[in-house]
Amino acid sequence: MYYKWEKLDYLLNNYMSATDVASAFGFKSDAMLTKMRRGQSNITTLHIDGLEKYFNIPTNIFDDEVTSEQEINKLIKLHKENKLRPKSLRSKVFPNDEKLFNKLKGTWYGYVYPSNPASAEHGIWEVKTIIADDYSVVDEPWGNAGYVMLGKNESLIVKESYDHNDLTVIRFSNRQVPSEIFRFVIVSNQNHTLYEMVNFGFFSRKQYSPEEAKEILGERENKQLKLDLDFNERLIKRTIVPQ
Repeated sequence: MYYKWEKLDYLLNNYMSATDVASAFGFKSDAMLTKMRRGQSNITTLHIDGLEKYFNIPTNIFDDEVTSEQEINKLIKLHKENKLRPKSLRSKVFPNDEKLFNKLKGTWYGYVYPSNPASAEHGIWEVKTIIADDYSVVDEPWGNAGYVMLGKNESLIVKESYDHNDLTVIRFSNRQVPSEIFRFVIVSNQNHTLYEMVNFGFFSRKQYSPEEAKEILGERENKQLKLDLDFNERLIKRTIVPQ
């Protein structure tokens, strides 16, 4: 079951009537739907979105990777269970957005300046980041692992370092994801210290050379903000602050 029309035909035979779908789509009769389920007329994104809106059929059923009736049934069951599940505060802040996630999952190349330029060859880090189907994230070559959390307008990738428990948080704009190259801001600790820093970088589906990536980023000094140690010392003098 590789083609959209085959999947539509299966759905019409098992989950809803052709008459109901034709009515929801604004068709005057079932004739157009009959052509669509026979592969004689295109099934567009609008039609797929309509099936989700009116019949709770998840859009990812029509992905090329979904090829069996068992997979379709499983995806529909999970989709309906998620709809029935009471919304927690977390799910309101980080709603399930399958369309965005389908554009986000897979392999990205992240480019960012290190806190110490001498610690990276060519003075820039290239971090291969892999987002899996279960929303888990792992980067290479280090193996830092975590999860992606999709917000309404912006989203987060939260990772834990492979060799200690420090967290790295990456924030990016959802609307830039479809372009397959987008900026992010990352909050992390400077190399093997407890001192925070903010860093700007970018993700891309395309792999760039170090020279190209640095040309896109611009000057390192304009892309980083490190903890002011004098500020930290003033805090310590006023109370007992764990280091």
